[in-house]
Amino acid sequence: MSDSSDEFRILSVDGGGIRGLIPALVLEELEKRLSRELGERRALSDCFHLMAGTSTGGLIALGLTAPDPSDPERPRLSAVDLVRLYGEDGPRIFGGWLQRLISLGGWLGPKHSPAVLERVLRERLGEARLRDALRDLVVTSYDMTGREPHFFKRWRAAESEQRNLPMVEAALATAAAPTYFPSHGIGDRALVDGGVFASNPTIAAIAEALKRTEDEPANLRPQDLLVVSLGTGVHETGFEQSEVRHWGRIGWIRPRGEDPALISAVLDGQSDAADHWAHMILNHEPGDPLPEPTEIGAKGPRYFRLQVGLRAELPIDDASKGTLEGLAAAAQELIEANDVQLTEIARRLARAEPLPHDPA
Repeated sequence: MSDSSDEFRILSVDGGGIRGLIPALVLEELEKRLSRELGERRALSDCFHLMAGTSTGGLIALGLTAPDPSDPERPRLSAVDLVRLYGEDGPRIFGGWLQRLISLGGWLGPKHSPAVLERVLRERLGEARLRDALRDLVVTSYDMTGREPHFFKRWRAAESEQRNLPMVEAALATAAAPTYFPSHGIGDRALVDGGVFASNPTIAAIAEALKRTEDEPANLRPQDLLVVSLGTGVHETGFEQSEVRHWGRIGWIRPRGEDPALISAVLDGQSDAADHWAHMILNHEPGDPLPEPTEIGAKGPRYFRLQVGLRAELPIDDASKGTLEGLAAAAQELIEANDVQLTEIARRLARAEPLPHDPA
């Protein structure tokens, strides 16, 4: 297989609530390795042309591309800042016991109020708008009114003021996970977490890259891409045919562990499918033998998937000390298992010139 030109570089981050601490810690490690390669600090926004995210991954993408008010050419947040966000703000966002009680744990209404989340986002993202993003963005949400996917994009924001929304609005929409937070209204849209159709937004990001015809770099081919896709940890429980065949509506929606079987099947299935499709599109040269299927993480050369198996199911809204420690341990396991891949990614990012500040 020919080497990737790395002409267009994409960072994609899955949804997963508090489990976003895992990719945040991986990105912190990547920042360290990049600095060692260069002998100086370089922001991730200097390296990736496009950042894509769903739900908690959308918050990471927005955080890494929001400009610093004191220096608009630099990012407001680093990966280190994102790690602090999960550790310091996670317990605040998911700590409201009264709303949990009133909603009966999410059965009668949203489990959490968005008020604390909105305050945290305003503290972290400030007044920046989508058009201010340092890099191109693909942040997913789903419009329950129009019944269609809805994407927040920097280049769309440049087209009209109507699309040039505050980053906080995009963050609230992509984080509005059904049963956890209420839908977020923007205009006549009722927007919810993009995880209902793209918990792993990698394919959406690849498609957006290949659609480019005007903004440089344009007219890209798959071999021009370098894609780094970060998961938020996975723990899957299988069910035997003897059990599943008897399920009716209650059987499919009754929680088994944290989520109902139907919800976990939809989320896990589409994430695994996106991983396989990206692996085939980018790590396979036409005419060559098919690439080996990946059990948990593609190793390149054009598409890298960094995902870790969790020893137990961790609720996406459990920000307790024990869970945060468990997520940090899982992130360290992921880093150690992908030491070679992270070194290669850092090396390839370091050899590229820093991207220019290019406001939309």
